[in-house]
Amino acid sequence: MTDGSKQFTSFQKAAARAFFFAIVFFLGGCATETFAPGVAPEYVVIRDYSGFYRLGPQQGRGPDTTLRTDTRVKLLRKEMGYSLVQLEDLRTGYLANENMTVAPPRPPEQVKQEAEIAAIKKRGGRSRGDDGPLYSGPQVNDTPLPDPNVPPPDLNVEPEIMPKNIPAPDATPASRPKYRY
Repeated sequence: MTDGSKQFTSFQKAAARAFFFAIVFFLGGCATETFAPGVAPEYVVIRDYSGFYRLGPQQGRGPDTTLRTDTRVKLLRKEMGYSLVQLEDLRTGYLANENMTVAPPRPPEQVKQEAEIAAIKKRGGRSRGDDGPLYSGPQVNDTPLPDPNVPPPDLNVEPEIMPKNIPAPDATPASRPKYRY
């Protein structure tokens, strides 16, 4: 190989490498970030009446609801333009990226209270220190079940006997109306 051909092949390799890195760089900027709901970062809405779309911003109608300023959302998937978010009532939908920013951290007492509520819900009941009065009145499911030895009532009821010859109403009225239609 000549010295010029070696320089040309090294130039080709360098150009191919640069092209590959350029494609990775530009496509990497378009990539989406996805988070699990438990570890998703919290964002806060910064504009009143920000459109919230359940099916996406290009759905056939307007926004499903609007969000007010300081509404906290969890970012589930960051995309270009609109991102998939989860509201505090667990509804998911799309919100414009320009209408939200990273939320400030919650106060420690609020975080502790939310952790206690989550633990109570996980246990499926009341907290351990709650010795409040329990409702002991009649419950919805306190209705007694029917006795299995008693047969069910007979629901085949005889129909009313209808007369066969019903007189037809008089076809001609006795008097004419005093006004015209």
